[in-house]
Amino acid sequence: MATNYFRAPYPYVDCAEAELLADLSTIWEKLLADISATRETLFIENFIFRPGMAGDAITDAMVRAANNGATVKLMVDAYGSSAIDQNLRQRLELAGVKIKYYNPARFCDLFTRGAMALPRTHRRLILCDNKVGWIGGVAIDDQWWPSSQQATARDTMLRFNGESLTHLKDCFNRLWDGSGRGPKLKKFPQAEAEQLRLIPQYAFRRPNYRRTFHWHLHAAKKRVWIAVPYFIPGPRLLMELRIVAQRGIDLRFLFPGEHTDHPSVRLAARRYYGRLLRAGARVYEYQPSFMHSKMTIFDDQHLLVGSSNLDRWSLFINNELVAACRSEKLVSKASQQLESDFSDSKEINLLEWRKRPLRQKLLERIFGLFDRAF
Repeated sequence: MATNYFRAPYPYVDCAEAELLADLSTIWEKLLADISATRETLFIENFIFRPGMAGDAITDAMVRAANNGATVKLMVDAYGSSAIDQNLRQRLELAGVKIKYYNPARFCDLFTRGAMALPRTHRRLILCDNKVGWIGGVAIDDQWWPSSQQATARDTMLRFNGESLTHLKDCFNRLWDGSGRGPKLKKFPQAEAEQLRLIPQYAFRRPNYRRTFHWHLHAAKKRVWIAVPYFIPGPRLLMELRIVAQRGIDLRFLFPGEHTDHPSVRLAARRYYGRLLRAGARVYEYQPSFMHSKMTIFDDQHLLVGSSNLDRWSLFINNELVAACRSEKLVSKASQQLESDFSDSKEINLLEWRKRPLRQKLLERIFGLFDRAF
């Protein structure tokens, strides 16, 4: 039987030992242990790095890795991590940690560099000794720290090892070295059981993640469950999502409720609820805390998990990193977590949605007028 091929930056490789983690206490315990045990090379990249309990904990772990003799490189986004103070920076530099800020903004850039002044690195990437790697949505901020006084964010991380770590290292180096260009596409065979591939998306480059998402959306036969904090779909994506629901596929969305760091984006996203509900989709808003997980389940075998949202910034402008997994084990874990999240959410039904207050409708319409900014 002929093998199906596809073109992509990286091939599918084994992921039998990959772990999908959603409990923040477990995530931080394992992550800090991996970083502290690093002895050769440690690469960390994050959109948000802020002083606080989480920042102190990961700084301590990086210093221990540097004291172990590891070469430590930290890349943070100049906008998302602008809160890094002099004390924190000095402590890292004194330990030998190399720090880079991605795309530092200057006012004149808007006139001299145009659109290239906009992109951010929105990725969450950790690589320890070429032995273990992490990607997902967790930021280095107290909102993601288990013992913080505020309600901690609901998020997801993927921990993995094996051949994909070579691809993770390549992803980091391409941004660290300043090229911002992805590898050339090559022809690879389709996924077998318990395999994953990394999908890097570089600013204003080939839309690898968007194409992968659309491909899985078209191929779905039974269900598509989407958890995403920021949802501003373009016309094509919205149309395709509605078609999926109209085909009788179990289409569900998990969005943030009142707990959100961008109320205006949430209001703009709610503008689309009516069209999704009328098509037959189910919409849930998470209640306990800020829902920041970014993952999508397709049927019983395929999972996308990483840093990408479903908005224009993630799909077209920012640097993002997602893993496409063909794994019944990971999908089963993701399904259990989402079923628990749905039970902790408020489901929005069409009748209630039509009866929402006029003030709510006006705010959604007003912020929806500016959704292209999101």
